[in-house]
Amino acid sequence: MRACTAFRLAMLANGFTPLLNDGKRSIEKGWPKQRVTEADVVAWDRSLLATTGLRIDGDLAVIDVDIVEPALVQALAGALDKSFPELFARGLVRHAGGAKEAWIARVDEPFARLASWRWHRGDDPDSAPKQMVECFGSLATRQFAIDGPRDRNSVYQFTDGASPATTPLSALPILPKAAYSEACNQFDDIARAAGWTAVKERRRGGSDGATLRIFELDAGTAIYTDTLGEMTIAELERLVRGRRNAGALRCSGGFHDETRRRTDSHLINWGRYGLGVHDCMTGETWHRRERAPSARFEFLARLRERTEAA
Repeated sequence: MRACTAFRLAMLANGFTPLLNDGKRSIEKGWPKQRVTEADVVAWDRSLLATTGLRIDGDLAVIDVDIVEPALVQALAGALDKSFPELFARGLVRHAGGAKEAWIARVDEPFARLASWRWHRGDDPDSAPKQMVECFGSLATRQFAIDGPRDRNSVYQFTDGASPATTPLSALPILPKAAYSEACNQFDDIARAAGWTAVKERRRGGSDGATLRIFELDAGTAIYTDTLGEMTIAELERLVRGRRNAGALRCSGGFHDETRRRTDSHLINWGRYGLGVHDCMTGETWHRRERAPSARFEFLARLRERTEAA
């Protein structure tokens, strides 16, 4: 039996849901709802893939620290440790190579997603790496690679011997939902104090001439539609691309605000930036991260708008 199989079996016995991953991506069809058994894990031993994922179930929650500068990770950890010391005393810390980490605990009130702004250094938002904090609970369809190869140069791993394979789920601290909101807010404060710039991109349209376009969706982001149930962004892209003129598809806003449960509050469409999820109340439209336009494109678009207005 390979070491990765033993790790998966141990975490399953500890109450966690292991997944078979290829790097950060889970490859099992239907993994969001798969009931993983010991037989499944043993069968994975025949696979060449050695990376293990962790599905976010029940009251499990993760603070995804997508920050590449160690000093800022340390500053955020220090701020949270003052308010919620049990996070680092009894929670789990997964490393992903470099400074990026994931802090794993439980939550008293399951949620979908909470996030800081995306921040960058300097004046060029295209070349500067974007850094942010996202928190995910079980109301979102989400998994995290936690052990094994990340790529050719780095691995996912835990330190100090504490991992889902050695720690029962019941032993993790239960934090208030406010702790996860504070993680996002604290990073906004830290980045702002460091003189960083938040990515806030506005485009034409809307009642005041400017619609906020937010480039924050990932392929695995779960969307609750009015007629088709839960689908990921990647699944919706394939669907909408093939039926652009087949009528409006609506969904809830739970992927960014868990209080927005009505499945007719957002419109799903296809346009210049690919798939768009439009919030009918705020005028915001959400898109894939990878669709964010370049600074040159934005300059030309504004120049065209001024020319048309004249």
